[in-house]
Amino acid sequence: MHHKLTRRVRAAVLATVLATGILSAAVPATAQPLTDHSPAAATGQPQVWAGYDTGQSVDVATASSVAQEMAELLKLQPTGIQVSDNAIYVPENGTTVVWPSPGQTTAPDGLGTNIRPDALKRAGITSVESQFGAQTVEGCPSGITAKDYYCFYTAEKFAGRRLQFTGATTKSTAQQWGFENSTYSWVNTDTNTRVQACDGANYSGYMWVEQENSKSSVLDASYKGKLSSWFTF
Repeated sequence: MHHKLTRRVRAAVLATVLATGILSAAVPATAQPLTDHSPAAATGQPQVWAGYDTGQSVDVATASSVAQEMAELLKLQPTGIQVSDNAIYVPENGTTVVWPSPGQTTAPDGLGTNIRPDALKRAGITSVESQFGAQTVEGCPSGITAKDYYCFYTAEKFAGRRLQFTGATTKSTAQQWGFENSTYSWVNTDTNTRVQACDGANYSGYMWVEQENSKSSVLDASYKGKLSSWFTF
């Protein structure tokens, strides 16, 4: 009798161990919380959110990075207005900064996706085409109906973030726009303005000159990632 009870106890213990092991394997030891990427979660930060169309396969890490960079730019340029998922526009000087969509390496032409009509109205833009042109050169606006621009890109071959400046910006520093030492290609569609690029924040240390209607997909090795300021002439 004693031996039967012992065998029964051993069997019960073994069954309990096996069940516990199976449950442990089926349920993660530590639950993985969901990350809230909505504007409400960014307490104390500008309410910036790249709200990509429902149903798209979104690279969450990239979307989060874009939203963070947009928030940082709005700190530097507080009058800026997010006019789409991809772009911020600064009415004072007509500067536009456009980011690639998640999963993409090149910023889209124009303003990108989910353009916000109310934001355009606040920015004083009545027509996207008349403001930014029906034509572009590597995404940099150009054309009869548009102001001519000069653009800087944060990656080679016109990839990365695109910073679009009009002739209203006769000089500036990259730090003011959040891309200090981050320029790797450029386009100048302006017909009567040249741009002098400098590696010093005080418009010293001349590097390349952007001639009218010209572009460069890859900078000289000694100039890569060194743009600190520039002026037009």
